[in-house]
Amino acid sequence: MKYWIIINDMQLGPMELSEVASTPGFGPDTPVWREGLPDWTTAAHLPETAALLPQRPAPAPAPAVTYSYAPGGPSPVTDEPMPSTYLVWAILSTICCCIPTGIVALIYASKVSPLYSRGDYAGAKAASEKACWWVIISFVAGLIWAPFSVLWSLLTM
Repeated sequence: MKYWIIINDMQLGPMELSEVASTPGFGPDTPVWREGLPDWTTAAHLPETAALLPQRPAPAPAPAVTYSYAPGGPSPVTDEPMPSTYLVWAILSTICCCIPTGIVALIYASKVSPLYSRGDYAGAKAASEKACWWVIISFVAGLIWAPFSVLWSLLTM
């Protein structure tokens, strides 16, 4: 059977199958045609020319990831425990001490669990640390403001 190929915008042929394989520039994307084909195709899609192409090594398998099924969906298993959320402390600091900084503590505390569930341990740890700092800031601000608040209420009576 005779084959025609196109290499560097030049049509070559008719050729025998052995000549096609030895043609410089022949590869998997080379356009090929033979009698019986309705249109041109690539060498990789024609069985007899695909057999002439060097075999590519199979891609390495992806590393296996173990998933645990917890409320909120599957999450990659890590050896690290979930960092503390400080949510209770954030609520208490918001109610009892300082509302603006307590709200910031609440926002960071509420981010810890979702980040950990998605497998972002570093993000969960950072949110936990920020929540802790904002809780401390709230309590300190509340302790500093409390005496001034008492004085103000005594003076305005």
